[in-house]
Amino acid sequence: MDELKEGHMLKMVNRMKIKHKLILIMLLLTGIVCAGFVVAMTLSFKTYDEMLYDHASRAMNLSVSGIENEIGNIEKLSVNMALDSRIQEQLINIRGVLSSYERVRRMTDFKSKVLQYMLTEKSISSIRFLNTEGYNFFVGQNNVTNDEKLVQDIVDKAHLREGAGVWIESGDDLISAREIRSIFDPILEPLGTLIFRVDYDGLVERHFRPTMNQSAQLFVISNSGVLYRPNGEAFKSFSIESVQFPEEQGFLLEKIEGKTYFLAYTRSSSTGWKYISLTPYDDIFQKKRAVRNTIITIVVIMVAVASVISYMFARTLTRPIVLLTNQMRNVEKGDWSVSTLETNSVPRMDEIGYLHKRFQNMVRNIEQLIDENYKKQIVIKDTEYRALQAQINPHFLYNTLSSINWMARSNNDEIISTMVESLSRIFRVSIDDKRTMVTIREELELIEGYMYIQKVRYADKIEFVVDVPEEVMASQIPKFTLQPIVENAIHHAVDQMIDVCRIAIKAEIDEENQELTFIISDTGPGMDMTFLEALRQFNVEAKGTGIGLKNIYDRLQIIYGERYHFEIESALSEGTSIRITIPKGEDSYV
Repeated sequence: MDELKEGHMLKMVNRMKIKHKLILIMLLLTGIVCAGFVVAMTLSFKTYDEMLYDHASRAMNLSVSGIENEIGNIEKLSVNMALDSRIQEQLINIRGVLSSYERVRRMTDFKSKVLQYMLTEKSISSIRFLNTEGYNFFVGQNNVTNDEKLVQDIVDKAHLREGAGVWIESGDDLISAREIRSIFDPILEPLGTLIFRVDYDGLVERHFRPTMNQSAQLFVISNSGVLYRPNGEAFKSFSIESVQFPEEQGFLLEKIEGKTYFLAYTRSSSTGWKYISLTPYDDIFQKKRAVRNTIITIVVIMVAVASVISYMFARTLTRPIVLLTNQMRNVEKGDWSVSTLETNSVPRMDEIGYLHKRFQNMVRNIEQLIDENYKKQIVIKDTEYRALQAQINPHFLYNTLSSINWMARSNNDEIISTMVESLSRIFRVSIDDKRTMVTIREELELIEGYMYIQKVRYADKIEFVVDVPEEVMASQIPKFTLQPIVENAIHHAVDQMIDVCRIAIKAEIDEENQELTFIISDTGPGMDMTFLEALRQFNVEAKGTGIGLKNIYDRLQIIYGERYHFEIESALSEGTSIRITIPKGEDSYV
């Protein structure tokens, strides 16, 4: 039966939302803390009733604990500052070769960082930094000390501690110092010394007064003398050092200026300081009930505040998770809109913020891939449509060309026979060959067949030159990359000239960048800048039914992405040149 109840309870917890789980856990922890606090205070009141001196000692121990904790916090603060990687980097950079402006800027940033640390502890009145490079400044209400000999003595003591903290009692001042040692290479190299001036009077007042009644007073004695003394006239002339304390902690009665005081004392195990509280003997039994009511009120307030904080914390922590879950549901339904993924809150830099960022990037990448694939399909469909338009009964064309070739050979007309064979080869590559990539050798053979036909037509008006290294002949390029450009040169250069037009195909290899560049040039009439800019933007309406430059550009972009270049250069009376740069490949691809 018990196992069934436990299993049912676990199922209930597992079904709860994360926000509710966090609230439940924090309330349980708060309840445990409050319950422990109430139990501890009940026991302390019971002991308070039984032993008078224990009341004062417990109150004083609470004060001492607060003081010691704050001293420990200052020690931890100095450790955090010494190990802060940003402070370390700033100090290392300041020591480097920097301009005066950069050095001042970095030093200002360093001072701001030191000030930020100082403001986290109320008891620190000022912080001073100095190093062997001559940097010396302080932040806070006033300088740590104007005695430079004392400062040097503090620096020497901190250096001997090799990065550990050191406490110095100088008159009424309490000073802490720590040498900053590098955590980067060179490791443990001294970077400077931090000196903290502690407002010990304010620290004691802040922790002692709330825990003791208003008539209680406190002495703090260090190894070098009285570190803290009450302000009353009766205590200024009283020599607390002359009182004999037989044990490390305890109590005794002492007459001061004719008035009996209850002295409870204890020695700190961490600092070695002795704390002595003085309470008028008649005030010990007062306000017990008020203290009890105050404690109950504090507990109730703590529970209420903890409940509100628990709810706000859980809501703040789980709200981005809920938002991310809703975004995933939207994407699951097909809503790819990036605008729905944006939030009005400040971007988070934690793990949840990282999940949001990566999820949004993933959605954008998927949208981009869908868009690119859609455009690619449009280009492929357009190419297939153009190919279908060109396939006007190909078998009829082949049979007709075969008959013409047979008749030419029967009449011993080699020129017509060669033209027909070249034309048949062009048709075969255009219509029957379904490959998208061909070798450079195959592309050039196709161009040479095409140019043979054109030379028969134009006779000596065309001079055709090919300069392509043999080592790249077996590499592959997209089919019909070069031939349409040569065809454009025939139509727009040769047809417009009376003199001989020179058409050249040249290939250049860039071994450093692993690129292959084709240069197709002609010595035709060229074009003006207005027409050239329009052509570069592909805003010129294509003439004829062939494959235009825009088609070549789109296919190269689909195949190579951003790894290609397509450039057009021309000038009136100077001809036209087109440069195509693509990645250089091996024998099977480019």
